[in-house]
Amino acid sequence: MKLNNLYNFKNAVKHFLDVDALKMPEDITSFDISNLIWVDPFNFRVKKQEDRYRTLKMPNILNFVVAYEHFKDLSNFETIQKLDPLHKRLSANIETGDFVSGEYDKQLEEDFNRLCVYDQLLKMDIKEYYGRVYTHLIDFEEHEERFLSNMNQGKTNGLIMGNYLSLYFAESNLKNISNDIQEEIRRSGIDCEFSYFSDDFYFFCNKNDTDEVTKIFDKVLEKYELERNDNKKEVWTYESFNNNNLVARYWKKLIAHCNVRFDKERDDNKLYFINQLVFRVSKLKGDKLKKVFINNFFKTKYFRELDLEKYQVKDYDYHQLCFLLNLSPETMLYTIDKFNDMSNFDNNKLHKFFQVRYREALKTPFNEEQLYFYYAIKILDFTDILKENKSSVLETNNQILISYYLQKGYFEKEEIDKLKENVDEQYWFQNYHLILYSDDLLAELDNSINKYLIPKRVKKEKQKNSYMDFYKENILLDIPIVRDIPEVLNEIEDYLALRIEESEENFEDEDMDM
Repeated sequence: MKLNNLYNFKNAVKHFLDVDALKMPEDITSFDISNLIWVDPFNFRVKKQEDRYRTLKMPNILNFVVAYEHFKDLSNFETIQKLDPLHKRLSANIETGDFVSGEYDKQLEEDFNRLCVYDQLLKMDIKEYYGRVYTHLIDFEEHEERFLSNMNQGKTNGLIMGNYLSLYFAESNLKNISNDIQEEIRRSGIDCEFSYFSDDFYFFCNKNDTDEVTKIFDKVLEKYELERNDNKKEVWTYESFNNNNLVARYWKKLIAHCNVRFDKERDDNKLYFINQLVFRVSKLKGDKLKKVFINNFFKTKYFRELDLEKYQVKDYDYHQLCFLLNLSPETMLYTIDKFNDMSNFDNNKLHKFFQVRYREALKTPFNEEQLYFYYAIKILDFTDILKENKSSVLETNNQILISYYLQKGYFEKEEIDKLKENVDEQYWFQNYHLILYSDDLLAELDNSINKYLIPKRVKKEKQKNSYMDFYKENILLDIPIVRDIPEVLNEIEDYLALRIEESEENFEDEDMDM
């Protein structure tokens, strides 16, 4: 089992971390909870839409791995879908660290089948679900709750977002909510079917039952000290739902067009797919759909196995590609390596784009996009861009990016001294790398760990020793938590290969033609 996929599930930032490389205590499978203490996670902001973001909270790694070892034998721990197979839309694959490839298409087909039967899809969600889950209401199956709450400053109200343990317990709690909703619908006698993906609930019902379904949802949520999000109640008909779900069909149709226009006997084919992506993106509404469309295309087996040596590059291909990368920076993870290896692709024509866009990305609160730019710039070997922005990097509070700058020695003494001022526990991730790459801090390792890494709530000597031993051993072994960029590329390639294999095994025969 890859700890990396558990520590940061779903979000692409997982490719940049290597929790599995760290040396764990020999007794990790039976670690005593009394040897640990409440710890502070560090924040990592990921973009939602426009200027809004979601904050992932990454827990202390020792606490997290101990918690995983404690909870891994819980019911359906690795198969979340089986917690509530009748209603749950979410299927997780720990091997890829992502949701099951193709599951969305499968659920979508079932949605259309239901919309042929009922008047409408009534979509509602739970307000701030993760932040308001009361852990005392979760069924821990006689396991110790503190292993979970210890990762979040001892809090019992709310789950930290980003890791698989929180996802599992959130879904476990949703199963109970789902059971109560089903029972209330049965008692009411109304004709309604429902499913849910995380905190988004899909009710298929007739117009006359809209108010009753809403009342049932509110009633059940109140029992769990939760409430409905008033601002996110949506009503969809077959026609409107169909118009809003063209993404999968778009990129599959795009591939079909590209295959028709490709001549394997020539080495000057046009990069037709870039033009088509730009054209078809303009037909989609909202940044979210556009990003899903672009990302899904570049994750496909078609693109990853495309022989770009069979293509020529026109001047307009550069600015169209830059448009796509800027619209969805995550796309850089799946594209830059292939274009960089393309013999007639002129990297220098992207230099100005990355110089300006990286500088602007560092001014935003979106940590993951900053990391994607760093990755692409390293692949393209534009080191000058990275160095000229080192002062701005310090201001981002992006601990993963700062750790990369520490690893590569981009900071001068003035920046290092500024980083040394951050002694609060919340900076533990970057401070681990600050010690690892600072000779003066390594020279007084015990004192450095005490100052920068020991959790502030430690009171007992055995607790202090647990963290001291863990950090000291890994630092002496010279093990970073961030991966070198070539290793990030390998990790992304492995991830995409697994996704493609998963998709081919389960969903390759589906016909999504328009």
